Amino acid sequence: MNEVQIITNGYKKQFIDEILNGMEHFLDNSQLMELNKSLNHHTNNLTITEAPSNIDLDFKKTNQILIKDFLKHKKLEGLSPRTLNYYESQLNIIQKWTIKSFIEMNADDLKEYLTYYKEWHNCSNTTLNNTRRILSTFYKYLENEEKIIINPMKMIPSIKVPKHVRKAFSDEEVEKLRMTIPKLRNPIRNMAIFELLLSSGLRLSELGGLRISDISLPECKGVCMGKGHKERVFYFSEKAKLNIQNYLNSRIDDKEWLWVSGNAPYNKLGISGIGHLVRQWGVAAEVHNVHPHRFRRTLSTRLIKKGMPIEQVSKILGHESLGITMRYIETDKELLRLTHQKHTN
Repeated sequence: MNEVQIITNGYKKQFIDEILNGMEHFLDNSQLMELNKSLNHHTNNLTITEAPSNIDLDFKKTNQILIKDFLKHKKLEGLSPRTLNYYESQLNIIQKWTIKSFIEMNADDLKEYLTYYKEWHNCSNTTLNNTRRILSTFYKYLENEEKIIINPMKMIPSIKVPKHVRKAFSDEEVEKLRMTIPKLRNPIRNMAIFELLLSSGLRLSELGGLRISDISLPECKGVCMGKGHKERVFYFSEKAKLNIQNYLNSRIDDKEWLWVSGNAPYNKLGISGIGHLVRQWGVAAEVHNVHPHRFRRTLSTRLIKKGMPIEQVSKILGHESLGITMRYIETDKELLRLTHQKHTN
């Protein structure tokens, strides 16, 4: 009988836990308990010796280096810290799951992982496809860096996801929000945020990063840091201008940020705080599916309906291509018909 080498008792526990985790979807709780007893019993007499080399840990070190280098590369491309953290968390999950280096993994390994991920996390196809896209981006990077010859993700197709109708706010919903927000806490600040969201098409990250110095009220425009750390100009309505001016006149702090909390020490109102605030508006106004991104869709829909060329709408939204802008209006068949008529007649 060959001697089985185990580095530590902690490793033995990890070894057993990994087997139990792998069998969790095939056995019920009582069967898992019996398997656990059996594994512990049959590993009691194993010789615990020092491993002759650290070869078992080499693939983990390799994977950690690859992830670190990948994140550095993506940071240079201008990805936000939030996106980088999401990439890292997803790659760390597969790193813990696999017993190979990323370079050694093939298409079958990755398909097995995606199957495991869906079952273990009980996630939707949309979430699963997001994970697949992250792996595709990661392996494309490895391919470009010539760390792999064959990209295994090229053999894994996109996962079909249900298409949800993404609607803009109706005029009635906008007015319900406009009438409700003044009745809530911090109405002056919140009305300024509402009118700016409605008329500027700012992304949540762009809105949350604004400083007072970024805004030019006389010109009804401002400067924000868009995707990829690219600076872009945005515009807003006279209503937004008046509400922002009222808000700034009400401020008694000396903070540089445009949006701050309502009480001392008047900390910056972050992205998550604004997102939570906007969702609260929807609950109070009894308007469903209220979130910051829906304001962008509403602005694009309104501008197209009023006859603005889609090329200009794309620039206002800060999109890199018309294809991205078309996603904002493709669910509105009547809007597409009007756009088609405008550009063909």
